[in-house]
Amino acid sequence: MKYLSTRGGEKDLTFKNILFSGLASDGGLYVPDVWPQINYNALKKINNYSELALEIIYPFIGEDIKKKELKDLIDNAYSKFSNNNIISFKNLKQKEYIVELFNGPTLAFKDFAMQLIIPIFDHYLLQENKKLNLIVATSGDTGSAAINAVNQSKKINVFCLFPKGRISSFQKKQMTTVHGENIFPIEVDGTFDDCQNIVKSILVDREFSEEFSIAAVNSINWSRVMFQIVYYFYTLIENNISENEAINFSVPTGNFGDIYAGYVGIKMGLPANKLIIATNENDILDRFINSGNYSIENVTRTTSPSMDIAIASNFERLLFDLYDKSSSLTSKKMNELKNNKFFSVNSEQSDLVKKIFSSKKINQNEVNDLIKETYNEFNYIIDPHTAIGLGASRSLNQIGDNNFILGTAHPIKFSDTVEKAIGQPMQSSEEFNKVFDNEEKFYSFKNSTDEVRNIIKDNYSK
Repeated sequence: MKYLSTRGGEKDLTFKNILFSGLASDGGLYVPDVWPQINYNALKKINNYSELALEIIYPFIGEDIKKKELKDLIDNAYSKFSNNNIISFKNLKQKEYIVELFNGPTLAFKDFAMQLIIPIFDHYLLQENKKLNLIVATSGDTGSAAINAVNQSKKINVFCLFPKGRISSFQKKQMTTVHGENIFPIEVDGTFDDCQNIVKSILVDREFSEEFSIAAVNSINWSRVMFQIVYYFYTLIENNISENEAINFSVPTGNFGDIYAGYVGIKMGLPANKLIIATNENDILDRFINSGNYSIENVTRTTSPSMDIAIASNFERLLFDLYDKSSSLTSKKMNELKNNKFFSVNSEQSDLVKKIFSSKKINQNEVNDLIKETYNEFNYIIDPHTAIGLGASRSLNQIGDNNFILGTAHPIKFSDTVEKAIGQPMQSSEEFNKVFDNEEKFYSFKNSTDEVRNIIKDNYSK
């Protein structure tokens, strides 16, 4: 498998190349030059998550890692999940399922990628006896998942940037109470987009990145998307869904990485009808679906902080496909966005998007009502992000379809919002309570790229 940049500056790259680079030198995102094709009915013979992951992921990696070695990495990564099946399901109404993606060690869907990507980095680093500095921007869950995984590595430091006052206390504690010598949580006085801009500015400075061995594991790193494709296929197989049935996935969406993985799945042979973009008040994607206009607005702080994002970075990958892999047109649109905070597509591109995607914005009052109603009717608690997915699914789906809502985080991570909605305290295990007992240690910076550069320099070791 070879990879290229959406903006045309790089091509013919291997998986290893794009794993360590993360962001292309021209500012674009890496994508495969072709989509591997998978026979869904053949996959249905596999009912083990790790075996399925191997079959779906291996074509993207190829000979960069031997298949037996990749199998061992996958098996070990998912052995850390609390549920033997990796994913569990909650059937609410008829043909309405919550896909519980929060059985990993940090209780969020980000564990599916992070528990595997860090060992793959280590696989290469051990071969070459090198060390790596990872930089991460997080709106909450990516950071804790990265820190948990990196804490088990002897070859990687992680510098994790999170926006001050814009994540839940549980999410913050998951990052700031891990005291490994290779862990550097950094609170930034700004938004998630400010954190992400710092990461991007460091990555595109190739001289600095190469000198200090820097890589990134935000969803702009292709491997993050790649690992998330698997659970779309697994969901249908595990629920014995025929490819002839009507199938919809509703995905709480911020940076567009998780739902883009579903789009890649469809390109590969996933028999889904619609991917529903479920957004909160930060609705750049919902506005695009409805108007064809992609425009940046100020971030609104909500009870679903992982979606409080002004720019959905992975959308560039979809744009590249919409323009039939034209790097020049993609670059033109991204430059328009940078210069004018706006671009638009014509009706042809807009119609192509609507063939696969639909969208719905769910506001905070609706979120609270959905959490309360789901608890009262089913004695089942959902987090605010999952509530947005559920609300969007019910608003847009047709009766009789198979409706799968991605449950992206455990409700304990957003206990303040959840407890207010259901009117009583949540029961939590002793393991969860320990998160709040430990001392917090973190750095607090202004919205400054230079401060982040300096802390990397000060803690660099080859």
